[in-house]
Amino acid sequence: MSNFNDESLYSKGLEQFKKNKLDNSLGFLLNIKKKNLNTLKLISQIHIKKNDFKNAKISLGKILNLNKKNLFALNYLGDLNRSEKNYVEAEKFYIKSISSDKNFSPAYFNLASLYEDKGELKLAKKHYLKVIEIDNKNYAAFFNLQRLDENFINDEIIKKIDNELKTNNYLKNKNIAYGHFLLANYYRKKKKIDLEIKELNKGHDIFFNSDNMNKYFVNYWLEVVPKMMNKKFLFNDNKKNKIASNDIEPIFIFGIPRSGTTLVETIITSGKEKIHNAGENFVLQKTLQNSQLNKKIYESEKSITLDINFLRKNMVKSYMKQLSIRSKKFKFIDRTMTNFFFSEILLEIFPNAKIINCKRDSFHNLVAIYQQCLNNLPWSHKIKDIRKYISIYNYKMSDLEKNYSKNILNVELKKLTEFPEDISKEIMSFCKLDWSEKVLKYYKRKDLICTTASNIQIREKIFKYDSAKFLRYKEHFDNF
Repeated sequence: MSNFNDESLYSKGLEQFKKNKLDNSLGFLLNIKKKNLNTLKLISQIHIKKNDFKNAKISLGKILNLNKKNLFALNYLGDLNRSEKNYVEAEKFYIKSISSDKNFSPAYFNLASLYEDKGELKLAKKHYLKVIEIDNKNYAAFFNLQRLDENFINDEIIKKIDNELKTNNYLKNKNIAYGHFLLANYYRKKKKIDLEIKELNKGHDIFFNSDNMNKYFVNYWLEVVPKMMNKKFLFNDNKKNKIASNDIEPIFIFGIPRSGTTLVETIITSGKEKIHNAGENFVLQKTLQNSQLNKKIYESEKSITLDINFLRKNMVKSYMKQLSIRSKKFKFIDRTMTNFFFSEILLEIFPNAKIINCKRDSFHNLVAIYQQCLNNLPWSHKIKDIRKYISIYNYKMSDLEKNYSKNILNVELKKLTEFPEDISKEIMSFCKLDWSEKVLKYYKRKDLICTTASNIQIREKIFKYDSAKFLRYKEHFDNF
């Protein structure tokens, strides 16, 4: 790369970035001698896409060294801290963004979303309204507001948004997608199912096409990983640096989105005993990637051999660091939804692990997913992909129960809502935890933070499952 000057290196890096060739792009950009704001922005974006938050923060910090009021850096540092559950720091960066520019709507939006996660709904509503005051075509803010206040969206607002979408239907704009999701929700309440499905289809298509990486991730999780999953896992028990994991008791919550995983997690963490909650963290996936880099994984045509002690050591270290644990004996919850793909590895690493398999009628689950905009799940935007994911999950769990039935508890969402006391007692007993009435009064907790689509529901009492509401969708979806 010695023949390139800084300008051409940046052009090459940008070109590779647009093609989603992130490592190639980074190779060009890191060779730039004098890194200006644009270069550092692009480098930080690459690290964020690669989930390398440590290096992303370093790049963003360098931007602030050049310009301490840089809105891009301040806002992204808020996002990264929020992802790492550093909510106080996240709030500080968003507020700094607003201090730098009183009309910077992304910071108001992110601050509102943060308050929503924390259950501070009045503050959330206040900041979403500020977003709309600045930009009355921010449909994502309207979409979130209608979840906080059902009476906020009226016929007049819907008519206005509908007319705007007809004249501004840019097919790769997430904001436009949220406009269609908003209309879909409006028609759902009016029981105009044909119109709801029509708007959902538009919203999902636009959202999916807004990021070229979505095709890659759909292929990865629905094709590449299942092929790996079907291979035989072999474990190389290297005695060197071996650590015991018998004193570690993880509770892994498995389930398809919208199957009750958030409710089960909240019930368990609302008991008398403090349970460390790792949430959704991708520790296993990151450790597997680290194992590949260190050549601790050997893949053949029919099998995958892993250095189990390398994996165990790194996973335990990651959990202890994330949860600020010093004791070698501890219990924690992990709700990373993709863990089920590699469940045999988890059970080899943690023989005392408990797996709670959250279940729901597959057709109901399909509809419930499609009615949402699960923005971090690219496979959730096409009905055929949702079907495939559900099938992969059900097949995997059925196979797992044949060999690890003692480690698994199946929890039906419908039964949990109909018999909350009985099923919650069963869950707590399985996890070797004491039951008390507190577990069913989770909605009174002041420390309850929820980042899932169940954020509003989880702040209310358990309500009885309504199967009838899905009957009207039978003619619109092939039965599943």
